[in-house]
Amino acid sequence: MPRQQPPLSEDTSALLTQVGSNIDLARKRRRLTVKTLCGRAGITTQTYRRLVAGEPGISMGVVAALLHGLNLEDGLALLACPRTDDYGITLERVRQPKRIREATSDELDTNF
Repeated sequence: MPRQQPPLSEDTSALLTQVGSNIDLARKRRRLTVKTLCGRAGITTQTYRRLVAGEPGISMGVVAALLHGLNLEDGLALLACPRTDDYGITLERVRQPKRIREATSDELDTNF
């Protein structure tokens, strides 16, 4: 019995389709055949077609293998990058204490 996929919003589905289109465009720019790229990534052409169609059941491992086959694997590190998480940074700043005290030490300050 096939696994149930979680329901995705229309926006998320569109993003998956866009990722597939981006990978396909990168393949075409490099003048690679689908068969060659799939051989580099160690996947079947059917899996590649499912990714390009935006099917949500494609694993991150397949995406990573394809990016590696295209020499684009550095882009994978940009997913959910903490430096670009403006909303998370804002929430973190709101939760910070208003005043931060210096750590006190038990030694007396003798520098007059």
